[in-house]
Amino acid sequence: MLFAKRTLIRIFMVGIVLMFGLLVTVFIKYREFSDNPAKLVDVIPEGTDIAIGEIRHTSVKDGRKEWSLEAASANYSDDTQEALFKDVQVVFFLENNREVMVKGRQGRLKTNTNDITISGDVTVEEADYKLAAQEIRYDNGQRQIDIPVPVTITGRGIELHADRMTVDLSSETALLEGAVNGVFRGYDTPLF
Repeated sequence: MLFAKRTLIRIFMVGIVLMFGLLVTVFIKYREFSDNPAKLVDVIPEGTDIAIGEIRHTSVKDGRKEWSLEAASANYSDDTQEALFKDVQVVFFLENNREVMVKGRQGRLKTNTNDITISGDVTVEEADYKLAAQEIRYDNGQRQIDIPVPVTITGRGIELHADRMTVDLSSETALLEGAVNGVFRGYDTPLF
């Protein structure tokens, strides 16, 4: 009887030690993933679809921020290598410390190229100008924004309309195409 009691106590003690070890392991892993959520994506098996709430992502090239993305939610598919966003905002960082902010209802990021498409009541805001369109496409390799739909630009005494537009973020130049028309209001200072 004494032997059975000792065995039962040993089994009970081993169980307590194992439970304590398991709790410590879970706590350490939780802290590791909460400090660096990107590690969580690495442990997910290939081909898995992921849904995430509130996401922030920044693209850095040669130690310099190129763009930063925030969204209310994201769905990622490993099969298509795409992330789909709702209520998305992307800030593009220009050479002279200026920023261009793009907002839209939906967004798509091709994770293999970092190309971005934003659609649904898209607004583009820069310090002096505001642009409105239904869709923009960002080519990360060329660092260009293509707006293949009608676009309206307002600000600093101008209002322009065009059938489409291309913006080169590296040279900070824009090309308006199609039926381009606009109004320039008088200013004492130059527009550019």
